[in-house]
Amino acid sequence: MTPRAPHIFLSCGEASGDRYGAALAAALRSLDPEVRISALGSPGLAEAGCEMVADSHELAVMGFSEVVGALPALLRARKRIWKHLRDTRPDLVVPIDFPGFNGTLASRAQREGIPVFWLIAPQVWAWGGWRIPGFRRKIDRLGTILPFETSFFTERGFEVFPMGHPLMEDYGGDYAFEQSLGQRENRLADRDGPLSVALLPGSRRQELKHLLPVLKVTTMAVVGQLPDRPIRFVVSVAPGVDPALINEVFDSGVELSREPLPMLLEKSDLALVCSGTASLEAALAGVPHELVYRTGAFNSFVGKRLLKTPHIGLSNLILGRKMVREHLQDEASPLPLSRNLLRWLARPVERQNFYAHVRRLRDMCGRPGVWNRTAEAILAMVREQA
Repeated sequence: MTPRAPHIFLSCGEASGDRYGAALAAALRSLDPEVRISALGSPGLAEAGCEMVADSHELAVMGFSEVVGALPALLRARKRIWKHLRDTRPDLVVPIDFPGFNGTLASRAQREGIPVFWLIAPQVWAWGGWRIPGFRRKIDRLGTILPFETSFFTERGFEVFPMGHPLMEDYGGDYAFEQSLGQRENRLADRDGPLSVALLPGSRRQELKHLLPVLKVTTMAVVGQLPDRPIRFVVSVAPGVDPALINEVFDSGVELSREPLPMLLEKSDLALVCSGTASLEAALAGVPHELVYRTGAFNSFVGKRLLKTPHIGLSNLILGRKMVREHLQDEASPLPLSRNLLRWLARPVERQNFYAHVRRLRDMCGRPGVWNRTAEAILAMVREQA
């Protein structure tokens, strides 16, 4: 009797997870062309050949009040996925980040007797440490991506697989970091030359709502402080984001780009970046930037009381020091943002210190090959269950 091909269910809830899921799916198929992959995700996973069970676009929320508005979509997606798990009995459920929805999914998989290999740990080291015992009970194996996470979770009883950071697939290996850095430094040192400033507002609706108006006024303040220097502002449109949301705020003065961030950042001299994965990308690319984050008043009130880390920027957290300035809530206002962004132009020594931190950060984030290593570990786990 021919053994059944492995069946893996992937669950990706937002732009970065969808990109990672597509890369993982490709790596799985390269190792086992017969593998069946079903998924919660967005079009990137469908293009990677996954069997789509539910669309994650309506689930891309962050914060406490926004979850309430998305509840009907969450419930519909959950109903379809629960039926899929019962009917098809995947060999393994692989949630990727997105802890709110995926935590419930992991519990359901466990009740169905399906093992769970969770990739990209929830940030319980930052807030909500009380969740650790419950999270440990939901999963069988945990893939970690941040350098300090391996020891953190191992010490708390998890079976840990250190993946290395997925961004090193784009920013390690053949990425021409030193060449790009040298070209950028030449542009920054040219007082009369044109500047390219990337604006990375994120992919979640509430981030766009709160950040885009601030970024618009900040660009105007930058132009006001450098009236004679040509400046090009480029807004990165994340996958799943309707450009109309950006055009409603920026009626002129910016370009919109759907370029992959490694390509966009390579051509950027400075950046204003929303907290999250994009902030780590800007650092790994060596782009001097300011980290900015604003959310609703209620989310901010709750978040301040739960957060237990001294920083929110991933590069700052990994290094254990502030290599990038963080502008949060009321501090994320246009005039201070513009002044701090242009401070990079006036202080070459500060830029050199930043580049030194970036080199150390890149070393700490590991080597390329993350998804091949992870795909091998996933298929090995499936074989263990057979």
